[in-house]
Amino acid sequence: MKLITSLEQLNNAQLLPSAAALGTFDGVHRGHQEVILNTKEYAREHHLQLMVFTFSTHPLASLKPELEPARLLDNETKIHLMVELGVDVLVNIPFTRELAARSADEFLTMLVKAGVKAVGIGDNFSFGAGGRGNVHLLKAEHTKYGLTILSRPLLKVDGFVVSSTNIRKAIKEGRMALAQEMLGRPYEIRGTVVTGDQRGRSLGFPTANLKLLGTHMAIPAFGVYAGFVKVGNGCYDAMINVGDNPTFANQETRLEVHLLDFEGDLYGKEIRVALLMRIRGEKKFSSLEKLREQLREDEKMIKGLLAHEKARIAPGPVKKEQK
Repeated sequence: MKLITSLEQLNNAQLLPSAAALGTFDGVHRGHQEVILNTKEYAREHHLQLMVFTFSTHPLASLKPELEPARLLDNETKIHLMVELGVDVLVNIPFTRELAARSADEFLTMLVKAGVKAVGIGDNFSFGAGGRGNVHLLKAEHTKYGLTILSRPLLKVDGFVVSSTNIRKAIKEGRMALAQEMLGRPYEIRGTVVTGDQRGRSLGFPTANLKLLGTHMAIPAFGVYAGFVKVGNGCYDAMINVGDNPTFANQETRLEVHLLDFEGDLYGKEIRVALLMRIRGEKKFSSLEKLREQLREDEKMIKGLLAHEKARIAPGPVKKEQK
């Protein structure tokens, strides 16, 4: 996949003709994937490359930083997902005030000069100064630019519109199954393991700590979660706590993971934490022994839940062909 990270690089690139999916794609959720895959199908049928034109920063981060929403994925993960979707050219540029000031006409002219022959777009995406560019303008004026328009309606799952806003709400409420259904994958937080208070070790449940403050990722409702942790090429079942540890005073919000059946040193390593389901809210315990008892119960429940989940998604036996 060719990665383009600036408008200057795009203007100077000599690209093959393409069909381009347009969007902020801040979650690369199932609705976003539909737009991209619909564009991909058209591209393959018409012998074009698949381009995705998106932003490495949320538009509000530049226009109104105080209103920037929590992130559903980091930029590195976004790029990785685009590779998995089969994107040939990823234009992943910072959203700036200069870009926001460009008219819809200037934006579309830029795409045409870059070899774009068709545009994939969701019904709720807008572009160009004042948000004048949208699916209605494209359908009305596409012949002016020689473009084919590939629009997709908003996707619904279990009665919910699949949107980054609704996914953030589900995560904030600890409804990880709903968030996963809309994302098309478990919600993950990536980070580097830092030194914690090492209280978990003294309780018999050593944890890897990822501080959440300052990352601006969407923070799940405080509580204990079942999930898994990816370390290098390994993937381990995990008991995950999100919160400020009310049993201990003056704690900042953090994410702590206890990897089941794992031995080794994780300090300084990058890990990915996937949260599958919330099993309880955060509690304040009257003693360390009460906390230890609860952790044992949590671990037992999580092992059972994860074993059930693996059995549910495991492929069935392969049937042999009859001769």
